[in-house]
Amino acid sequence: MTGHRERSAARCPDGGDLILFGAFDRHNYGDLLLARLAAEGAGGRSVHFAGLRAWDARAVAGFAVRPLPEVLADLTPGGYDLRHVGGEILDCDAWSAAVMLLDEEHATRLIARFDADLCARRREAARRLGTHRPLPYVLRRRDVPGVRRLEFAPCGGTGLDTLPRSVQRAALAALAEADEASVRDARTRAFFAERGLALPLAPDPAEELAASHLAAALEAHAADWRARLGAYRLVQFAAECATDPWLASLAAWLEARREAGERLALVRAGGAPWHDTLEALGRLSRFLSPSSRAVLCLIDELQLEAIGGLAAAAVEVCATSLHLLLTARAFAVPAVALEREPHAARKLRAYFGTWHPEQTVWAPGFACRPVGRFSVE
Repeated sequence: MTGHRERSAARCPDGGDLILFGAFDRHNYGDLLLARLAAEGAGGRSVHFAGLRAWDARAVAGFAVRPLPEVLADLTPGGYDLRHVGGEILDCDAWSAAVMLLDEEHATRLIARFDADLCARRREAARRLGTHRPLPYVLRRRDVPGVRRLEFAPCGGTGLDTLPRSVQRAALAALAEADEASVRDARTRAFFAERGLALPLAPDPAEELAASHLAAALEAHAADWRARLGAYRLVQFAAECATDPWLASLAAWLEARREAGERLALVRAGGAPWHDTLEALGRLSRFLSPSSRAVLCLIDELQLEAIGGLAAAAVEVCATSLHLLLTARAFAVPAVALEREPHAARKLRAYFGTWHPEQTVWAPGFACRPVGRFSVE
C-alpha cells in the first residue's frame, strides 16, 4: 500500500447529504469544537451528525447527535458522503468508548465489574455500543453501505502501537479504503508508513479556528470573561493527573508564575468520564497559599463557546487539553502544556513536536521548556 484509496478524484458536484461522524456524542471540548468546524466547512450541504449514541448537545453549543444506524436508515444509498471529523479516534478502542459514554457513577461500576476480564470487556463493550468494531469511531466502507465518499479529516492515533495487532489492522484497512484521509502528527504517520500505507500529514482543523465564523462567538465570550474576572491565568487538567504530589508541584509552579493582581481560573475541558472533574480541580486549592486561594475561581462551565472564550481572554493558558491549547494559540494567548510526568503526554508531544516545536511543556520536576522537533526514534 502506498497511499489512501482514490475512489473519485473530485467531490460529488451535486453535494448531497453529508454525515459528520465522531466522538461529539459526549462532552469533550475538542470533539465539540471539531464538529462545529466541520459543519462550518460543509458548504451548505445537508448535514447529519452521527455518533455511537443519541445525545442532544445543543445546550452546550453542540448539535443533536444520533446513532449512526439511525442516520443511515434515513438516507438513500449512493446519495451521501461520510466524513470522520478527526480527533484521537484511531486508538480509541471499544472498551474506552463504551466507558466514556456513561456517566461517572455507571462508568465506575462498569470498570469495577469488567476491567480485569478482557473477554468480558469486549462482550460488554459490543453490547453497549451495538457494534463489534474494535475501533468504534473508525468506519470501513462495508460499515456504511452505499456511501459515495469516505473521508477522514486529520486525525491521530499516537497509542496505536500499544493496541493488539487486530486493532491495528482495522485502522490500517479503514484508512487504506478511504477516498481521502490524513493524519495530524508525525508519530501516527510513521506508524502507518512502517506498515506500507503512506498518508499525508495535515494540521488539526482547530488550527483554522481564528479564521472561522466561530471565532466571533469566542471573542464575544472573551470580552465577557475579561469584564467579569479581570486578568486571569486559565488552568485545566485531566483528572488522571490530580495526585496530591502532582497538585502540590503544580500549585508551587503556578504561584511562582502568577503576576500581582492575577486570578487563577480553573475550568474543565470535558465533562465525560476519564476526562476532567470539578473535584480534581477543586483539590488544587489545598496546596495554594491563602493569598492565591483568595483569587482562585472554579468555573463550572461546559458550554463550548464559553470555554473557548475563557482561553481567548486569558493572560496564559496552562492545560492538558490539546484543543484548549490550540484555542489559546489561535488567539495569540501564551500557553503551556501540562503533563502528568515528563514525556507522559504522548498526544501533545507528538502534535506540537510536529507543528509547533516551540510549545512549552511543564511536568513535576521537569523544566518548562519547548517540546522540540518530534522524532520517531
